Amino acid sequence: MILKRFVRRHYRSLLGAASLSCASAGTTIVLLSHINALASGGAPAFSMGALVAGPLWIGLFWLVVLLVTHASSQWMLARLGGDLVAQLRSELSRQFIEMDYEKLADRKHAVFGSLIEDVANIAPLALVAPLLAYNLLLAMLYAGYLATVSVTLLCILALFLTATFAASICLERIMRTKFDELRQANEKVFEYFRFISDGKKEMSLNPARATHFMRELMLPAVVRARSNMVKVHTGLGLNEAWSMTVMYGSIFLIVYLGHAFLALPQGTIIHFVIGAIFLGGPVNFIVSAGRQATLGAASLRHLERVGLKLDTMPRDIGSQRESRPHPWCRIDMEGVCYSYPDSIAAKPALGPVSLRITRGEMVFIVGGNGSGKSTLLLLLSSLLAPHAGTICIDGVSVDADIGAYRERFTGVFGDFFLFPHVLDQAGHVLSDARIRQWLSLLGLEEQVQVHEGELSRLSLSTGQRKRLALLQCYAEDRDIFFFDEWAADQDIHFRDHFYRHVLPELKSRGKTIVAISHDDRYFQLADRVITLANGQVISDSGAIDGSPPDHDHSLVSLGVPLELS
Repeated sequence: MILKRFVRRHYRSLLGAASLSCASAGTTIVLLSHINALASGGAPAFSMGALVAGPLWIGLFWLVVLLVTHASSQWMLARLGGDLVAQLRSELSRQFIEMDYEKLADRKHAVFGSLIEDVANIAPLALVAPLLAYNLLLAMLYAGYLATVSVTLLCILALFLTATFAASICLERIMRTKFDELRQANEKVFEYFRFISDGKKEMSLNPARATHFMRELMLPAVVRARSNMVKVHTGLGLNEAWSMTVMYGSIFLIVYLGHAFLALPQGTIIHFVIGAIFLGGPVNFIVSAGRQATLGAASLRHLERVGLKLDTMPRDIGSQRESRPHPWCRIDMEGVCYSYPDSIAAKPALGPVSLRITRGEMVFIVGGNGSGKSTLLLLLSSLLAPHAGTICIDGVSVDADIGAYRERFTGVFGDFFLFPHVLDQAGHVLSDARIRQWLSLLGLEEQVQVHEGELSRLSLSTGQRKRLALLQCYAEDRDIFFFDEWAADQDIHFRDHFYRHVLPELKSRGKTIVAISHDDRYFQLADRVITLANGQVISDSGAIDGSPPDHDHSLVSLGVPLELS
């Protein structure tokens, strides 16, 4: 688990913090003994000698020692806390990046919730260890001191403290389910927070939609989270109230029993009461530590439900393959079926599908909405795993080295995302001169500038953003280019340029092209047109009119700006 790795990595600092905490605990006992001695014997009459070497300066000395040791331990714990939070965020980010697309596609809000709330809940689990050691040691030292005052009274106090800890353990077991419900309720609130950001334009134009969202979704989710939060914190508060009441009740009974039944000297009772009051601090911390442990455990269980495994060492995602994948000839899909987890229909969303993509082909995938085109593209690029059937490259299952298989693909999804830096296939930032050539090619040289590989603007029209996404594909320069209705948001001139110049130029360079399209006027440019309906291939043909594709191979390289039509 990540907490074990953190302890192994920072054990020296943890031991240092624990040692300082122990020194602080010992200083507290010495100070308590000095206070009791002063309370029993009284302060000496004021004189210069008493002022220099008397109990006042001795007490001040131990106070300074207490301040230095306790402040130093807190400083070390603060640094450890920062290190742990950074490590948690780094490792969770890596695991979210490495997680299969299918697991995370419909749970984007889980990323934000885990990186914000779960990290905040898990971090104290490691930091509480030195403080818990400090308070346990302090409690044992206080108990040892109280034993020297009165063993009988200590036994009475121990009975009450045992009841306190037993009640805390029982409450933790009862509250475990409540903590899980609270975490799930908060996750739903995070999901609706994302709705506010993603759907802001629509809600601004439609106040009725905004009202419905607030009344039917947001507010009920907030109320559910509030209800669970009230239940959880009420239980925790009752536990703390019970602990405090038992502690002070035990002191009250000790005073009463000490006078009424045990006939103990007043000095003994006073010393014991002062020590018991000091003992209340560590006891309350130990009880409250259970609260932090319960919160952290709930967050750990939530991360496991999301699909993260914190007991595995994170891989270095920064190490990329330097060599390109081996050449290939064909990709075969045999009897591939896929259905989404929330699918209501009994039949699969796609399949069974059997087809072959040959290297260097330009393939158009067509069909109505919901026919399975985008799902087929996700399966072909191995972002979704088929529930039945196989996908092979040159007769070898893509599962044999799925990373190498995915590195053959680059393209623009329907819900694409733009990163600010333009990188090549190896993850290196491209030169500004090269990027400016492509910006000119795509007609964006006036809208977007580049500095050290970083684009100045990403907030453009949808069509212009798709051109920037195409620029990223050029930079990666992989074997297979795919496009999910890329031209749908382009003006008529650039749409024509895309089909008649961009795609043929890529094909002339040996690239394989898979494009989802509704532009039937350009279907004759493809080598094959695959038509889908109801998740199945209903036709797989060459150019619709039967004539050879009208490819224009006279274009210059993409390294030189082309004149846009």
